[in-house]
Amino acid sequence: MGSAEKTWLALFALTLLGALLAETGHAGWPLTLAVAFAIVVKGSLVIDHYMEMPLARASFRIILYSFAFVMTLMVLLSQGLGEAIRRLTTIY
Repeated sequence: MGSAEKTWLALFALTLLGALLAETGHAGWPLTLAVAFAIVVKGSLVIDHYMEMPLARASFRIILYSFAFVMTLMVLLSQGLGEAIRRLTTIY
């Protein structure tokens, strides 16, 4: 089995695990941390392996890794500041 297949299986396993966790109906920090961890791992796998960013210019790598970092941060902030975000984004 080649590197691409192993990476694909890891991405599939993390996606399946995420779906199973979502079906538990539990909410809170443990689930949020698991989702954030999955974002980091899956993002890194896709960016490094499929997009071949280690071979790209530094500016491209910085943009993509920053996007993955911001998305992870937004997931964590939505758990910690969810009510405040809801109030800020509600029209009525």
